[in-house]
This record gives sequence, C-alpha cells and structure tokens, in this order.
Amino acid sequence: MSFLISVPFRVLGLTTVAFLAACSPEPKSPEAAGEPAPAVVVAEPAALPQVDMANAQQFAADGGEVTPLTFARDGSMTVSGAVTGDKAPVYAVPVAAGQTLAVTFQSDSDNLYVNISDATDHSGAALHRGEFDGRTASLKAERDTTYIIAPFQPRATARRNETGDFTLTVARQ
Repeated sequence: MSFLISVPFRVLGLTTVAFLAACSPEPKSPEAAGEPAPAVVVAEPAALPQVDMANAQQFAADGGEVTPLTFARDGSMTVSGAVTGDKAPVYAVPVAAGQTLAVTFQSDSDNLYVNISDATDHSGAALHRGEFDGRTASLKAERDTTYIIAPFQPRATARRNETGDFTLTVARQ
C-alpha cells in the first residue's frame, strides 16, 4: 500500500510543498522469509483404459482380426489398409472419459466408408456412420471406452469383390 504525504518547507525564503511517497515494504516471497515454497500439485492425466478386445471381436467379420491402435494418450497416428469385398481391417482405440477421438478417413474410392462404434454396444448401431456422416468424425467419450473403427464398402461393391485403399488418421485429445 502506498500514499502521498505533503510537507511544507522553506527554501531561500519561499515556501514550497514537497510530496513524499510513503510505501509499505514489499511483501516477501516465502523463500525469502525462510519458509518453503508451497507445493505445486500437477494432476497426472488418467491412464488409458485397457482395449476391450472381448467386445471388440464382434466387429471383425468371419473370424477377422481386430488391431488395437497404440499411440500416446494425447497424440495421433496414421494407418493404411485396403477393403476387398466384405473383408476389411478393424481397429480398436481405447479412450479415457472426457477425451475426444478424432478420425479422418481418406480414400480415392467413392465407395469406401468408415463406421465408428462403441465396443460394448451389441446392437450394431454406429456412433459415426461414414456413408451419411462424412469422412471425418469427432466423438467425446462420456466414460472410459474402446471405440471400434471399421472401414467398409457398400454391399453392391462388396459382392463384386472390389478393392479400395484407405488411410486413417486417428487422434486422441
């Protein structure tokens, strides 16, 4: 806290008023006063949940494999693959509660899409339906979960055993 004090005084026969600033001493830091600094607590981010492979396997057609995608808790990765007929790779991504999963699907084929589902949902409903919702998805996890990313092509092109390549960029934040 500071304030001003006026003090009259005489210099060479003239009365002058001088203003002096009176200041309280600056507060000292705990270290300067010999006290330890307060501890700074940095919360560690919650660990990722385990990939729910038991439930994820239901999304792999005809005994196909589910591939867990492993990357930094807050990070991204890119994978490439191909869909041939009704055979396609299936990916599992664990996401912690409160995190957002972002997926970008790229393909030169207009007949390839990607669905994203919750591994525990046995209804067959997708949270993101690439054929209708587009090639980018952003899903916020309300609870720890495993999302399933399943590229596919429509039944008509799958019956003709057509093949198409794709690239997926998957991020967690």
